[in-house]
Amino acid sequence: MKLTDYITPQHVKIGLEGVGKGDVIEELVGILVDTSDVTDADAIYDAVMKREGEGSTGLEKGVAIPHAKSDAVKRLSIVVGVSREGIDFDSQDGKPAHLFFLMVAPTSESGPHVQAIAKIVKLIKFDKFRERLIKAKKPQDVVDLIFRVENGEEEG
Repeated sequence: MKLTDYITPQHVKIGLEGVGKGDVIEELVGILVDTSDVTDADAIYDAVMKREGEGSTGLEKGVAIPHAKSDAVKRLSIVVGVSREGIDFDSQDGKPAHLFFLMVAPTSESGPHVQAIAKIVKLIKFDKFRERLIKAKKPQDVVDLIFRVENGEEEG
């Protein structure tokens, strides 16, 4: 399973405009609706916000992985958002999040969803990888970097 099987330049937004957790999730869900086979944007937003209510998906080192399960998607769907300024996301380390990986999977599917989270967590451990994603100028740069690091062509 490769993240780049799910993430294309259309699934990436550099320069998120949201100023809070709800705004950012709404913005990311909008990208998901535009790029994936989504039947109900409100259901996805509600599912992700419900999951956030159970505990923030804001990790450490400027990364958040908001995720949920919803039958409003037919297969695992991932979008990536970048905020150079950072957004308060109730992260574990109390610092703003800069990189957002929104994932939504059908309720009947758990394998790819769990694998994707594990891959992202592994990749974001590399400081240089995170810094390069935050500094990316174009969505294609984000996809290319993920591809190269996933395929061992480049160190994180």
